[in-house]
Amino acid sequence: MMLPGTRPPIRWPAWMWMLVLLLAMPWSPPAAASPVQLGPDLPYTVVTDPAGEATPESVLPALRKGAPQHHIFSRGYTRDTFWLRFTLPPQRVAGGEHWLELKPSFIDDVRLFLRPLGSDGPWRLRRAGDTYDGPIGDVDHRFPLFVLPPNDTGYEILVRVASTSAVLLQMKLWEPREFVPAATWETGFWSFYFGLAALSTLLAVVLALVLRSRLLWSVTAISVAYVLVACVQGYVAWLIPVVGRTLQHYLTSVLTLSSYALLLWLASEALQLRQRLPWAHRLLMATCGVVGLLVLSVPLDLYGSAIHIQSLVYLSTSAVFVAACGYVWWKDRFRLSSVLLGLGPLICMVASLFGLFSALGWIPFHEQIYVVWQYSMIVNMLLVTGLAVYQMRVNHLQEQETRQLARALEVEREARFNQRQFMGLVAHEFRTPLAIIAASLQNLRYLGVSDPRQVSRYDKIGRATDRLVQLTDNCLADARLDASELWLDRRRVCLLELVTEAASLVRPAGHSWTLTLEGRAPSSVQQPAWLDPAMMRIALSNVIDNAVKYGDGGPRVDVSRRGDFWCIAIRDQGPGIPEERVAEVFERYRRGSRSEQRSDRRGVGLGLYVSRQIARAHGGDLILAENDARGCCFLFTLPLLPEDSSV
Repeated sequence: MMLPGTRPPIRWPAWMWMLVLLLAMPWSPPAAASPVQLGPDLPYTVVTDPAGEATPESVLPALRKGAPQHHIFSRGYTRDTFWLRFTLPPQRVAGGEHWLELKPSFIDDVRLFLRPLGSDGPWRLRRAGDTYDGPIGDVDHRFPLFVLPPNDTGYEILVRVASTSAVLLQMKLWEPREFVPAATWETGFWSFYFGLAALSTLLAVVLALVLRSRLLWSVTAISVAYVLVACVQGYVAWLIPVVGRTLQHYLTSVLTLSSYALLLWLASEALQLRQRLPWAHRLLMATCGVVGLLVLSVPLDLYGSAIHIQSLVYLSTSAVFVAACGYVWWKDRFRLSSVLLGLGPLICMVASLFGLFSALGWIPFHEQIYVVWQYSMIVNMLLVTGLAVYQMRVNHLQEQETRQLARALEVEREARFNQRQFMGLVAHEFRTPLAIIAASLQNLRYLGVSDPRQVSRYDKIGRATDRLVQLTDNCLADARLDASELWLDRRRVCLLELVTEAASLVRPAGHSWTLTLEGRAPSSVQQPAWLDPAMMRIALSNVIDNAVKYGDGGPRVDVSRRGDFWCIAIRDQGPGIPEERVAEVFERYRRGSRSEQRSDRRGVGLGLYVSRQIARAHGGDLILAENDARGCCFLFTLPLLPEDSSV
């Protein structure tokens, strides 16, 4: 129960809590752990051995004369061998044994030559690396860890480094009492990381199977990057005996290449480039194919060349993706869900680019770059998964709403069908009593009436009867037009006679109508047409009736021939149709306002609709040809007789 005026508590999804917890994790080991690092704390000198055949004695003079380096050693992808020299003064190794840790795990061959500082005695050799079959180190750890006994004179150390991967060497000197808590913290951190990675991967797989979304499948595929992280962190070689080191050696290369391709796929699906920017999607997918082919370079021992090719392709494709992000966000008016879906892969892509440039030696190496990249992968995966589920839910709700609207529309269609059926039935039932009234009225006229008032009453009854007959004819015609197949009883008819019959049904009270042929008085020559006389009589009478309703004078009808068509122009003398209502005049059940039509001749809004449908059923049309302040002109176009159409 909440107190009045208090806000309800914010309920975050579970994935968001996991994201917050992940971001809240410390980014560095406890402050008490302060190892000495090669480069920043221990200056070194370096020489290049292109042939890889030098010995400690042959390179030692050059190393002793070299300029000291104070940054972490990194040379990118090269087949050259490098020799490094540094010294550990007595104060660095006094007070007990020290542990020398070597990173990263993907160095092929690392050889340490060490001897007491100032001694000319033999070198003590220690080896490590992916291609070395011996023990990883003196202490069971996922990275090589060598024990340096206490020495009052210090140590002189030479390091020989060679690799088919990026040539990079991180070396740290630890005191055992500092290393153990730092390693414990790091193990706990990576346990949490890989546990969260496994959970998010499982979640993505289940959701991809259930929702069948390409975006979720791309999220599932990018989870192979966690295996790459496990390789870089040395877990594969540490946990899998015998073959683990060789497996880690090749997996690191293969997954480094494939992870970039899968990230491009994820980026394309996150922004829906397949629908939004097809050309950008095709470009990204083509890049994925090129990078996928580069995987074949690993067994061919061309990994370094493949990385350089991939770097150029990936860099240009990343620029395209950044431009696509800006375009999609702008089109979506920077909607939050759209921005977040694009921002996740974008951050991951930027972080991977910095990691790639660092491995290539284009920028100085910083360990934080890899930490950001590893974090960005899992944060991106959780973010995209959560947003994808949210988007799926929104789409599901939209589909439900669409189905409800479709059902409502179907109900409305059924109701309108039943209404038309009912109107057709009623109209049909009206025909008999109306015919009786018309026949009785005709009999009354034959009896002869001398009273003018009586004659006027008979005229009103006649016009009302004709009007009801016209309404019933429209309802019956509408029902026929609504049928799946409209059958027309075409006959050879005289067009002028048909127009005259249609006009006689209207009986314009107080007005006279005029009929012309090609603008002149009609001749006695027949104008044959191939029509359904009953249906066309309804169509023509509807338009003439409209001209009477909305005009101040009698309508003018002109029949003419234009090419293979008869044209019947029906003009009224009304005020015209407002421009905003022109598009509606041929719609069903659309009527003019009460102020626009005569009070005694209101309809139901079927006339023009029925007339146009009848004209089109005959292969012609009905259009509003003219509309101005002097009146309107509706134009019928009807085909000629089949045998006359070529004349």
